[in-house]
Amino acid sequence: MLTCHIASQELHTAFNTLVSSENQRGLLCTITKESLTPLTVLSPATSSFSNDLSLLAPHLQPNIALYIILRRYPSPESAPFVAVTYVPDSAPVRQKMLFASTRLTLVRELGIERFRETIFATTKEELTPQGFEKHDKHNKLEAPLTEEEQTLGDVKRKEAEEGRSMNERRSHVSSGVSMPITDEALQALRGLAGEGGSDLVQLVGSFTIILSMQVVLNSTENQHSDGDDGIGL
Repeated sequence: MLTCHIASQELHTAFNTLVSSENQRGLLCTITKESLTPLTVLSPATSSFSNDLSLLAPHLQPNIALYIILRRYPSPESAPFVAVTYVPDSAPVRQKMLFASTRLTLVRELGIERFRETIFATTKEELTPQGFEKHDKHNKLEAPLTEEEQTLGDVKRKEAEEGRSMNERRSHVSSGVSMPITDEALQALRGLAGEGGSDLVQLVGSFTIILSMQVVLNSTENQHSDGDDGIGL
């Protein structure tokens, strides 16, 4: 069963030392008997994060997964660390699954508030200065929207939904107008205008038949009116 639930006391101690020691750049961790344990401290740290990545390079193997905690931002900041899950493609399948499923446990156990972000890497090139630069550019492109941008986006989405709804209603009415009316119904409607014709015609159908009835009645009334004028002459 692939489970790992706790960070060992050794890892807590090593991480607390990293937090309080400016001369340490990072800490490598692994999984030992279903516990998170420390491996190696990356030191000494300089003022350059990019330069200090050279301390990490010798520990990155093409078939061994690692957890890597790096101090990337100034210590006075509330979340100066990044947590990297390094799972190379050539690592054993069981190791891949275990490290991938447990990576959030690491930051929860050590205090999620201390970590600016978590990174999942599969190649050592991703953990070079160029790799971090590419990662930062990608994050910048996917930066979260401001509250104003979110509000504007919501308004545009609602407008689009209302526009689609109106088009659907228009489409429904237009399609109904094309429905035919039977010859029998037309004959009965014409009979309303004639002498001795019926006083009531009951139609069973949709709204479109009523529209047709109105057109027929108007046409019949016009014809009748024209006939009267002709007789008068």
